[in-house]
Amino acid sequence: MKKVIYCFSGTGNSLRASRIIAEEIGGASIVSVKKGVESDLASDADMIGFICPVYEWDIPETMKDFAEKLTVNKNAYIFMVATYVAVHGRCFETMDKILREKGTQLHFGKPLRCVASQCIAYEPFPFPKLMVPYSDSRARVIGKQIAERKTNSYPKMSPITRKRYDKAMTPFLNIQHEYDNGFFTSDNCVGCGLCSRVCPCKNITMNGKQPLWNHNCIGCNACVVYCPKKAIMFRTPEAYEQLDNIITHHMGLPDKRTRYHNPHITAKDIISDGEEIAADGNK
Repeated sequence: MKKVIYCFSGTGNSLRASRIIAEEIGGASIVSVKKGVESDLASDADMIGFICPVYEWDIPETMKDFAEKLTVNKNAYIFMVATYVAVHGRCFETMDKILREKGTQLHFGKPLRCVASQCIAYEPFPFPKLMVPYSDSRARVIGKQIAERKTNSYPKMSPITRKRYDKAMTPFLNIQHEYDNGFFTSDNCVGCGLCSRVCPCKNITMNGKQPLWNHNCIGCNACVVYCPKKAIMFRTPEAYEQLDNIITHHMGLPDKRTRYHNPHITAKDIISDGEEIAADGNK
């Protein structure tokens, strides 16, 4: 049986979940979804998975663009796992709509609560030393359900969230191209270029030893959390200062702010475009 998991991951939570679920379903090819990455594995796969975080109460734009271009086997069993902390929003509905336009559908969808890693706004929560093992355990349970090819009515956006979406999220989406204006480097930067290599949106280029952000950022913060010198800093962009929102008032990176990434996922893992996970978890 041919199995493929498409994973978008910035700080590693979704990649960690992908590896655990791949092991539980008896092995799978994991394809890292990034700008410019293409795959034909889903055209004849018997099982297809999508695993990604929730951004602005939906799937990341990079995952959406990738899924829209993907050719899938209409007879495959298709699942989705969304890593989140509080609101999963309409992510499953978005993926199901994309699949239905291809003549198939989402057969199984589950949210997976993980550590919130938006370090430019707050400390990671819930407490990582407790939450990471919990997330791993839940991923194994979900993986076993997927291995049994279970189906469910995937979670939909709640009426309250749906009512609030336009007011709460649309202002952020309208100025998302301004987000990376907040990034700059401190004197600790050594120009190693790791930030450019971990960026799934290919948004960072190097001008000599100076990283440049090119306004295609979706806020995954991989560049921040994997910087070996903690040299990437952030200040609230002017466009965000004009929003009357509690999050924008806390944007920034104090020196003591924890730059969380999943402890099981390295920068090298994020840079990789894919891997094969066997039933015993070996690559």
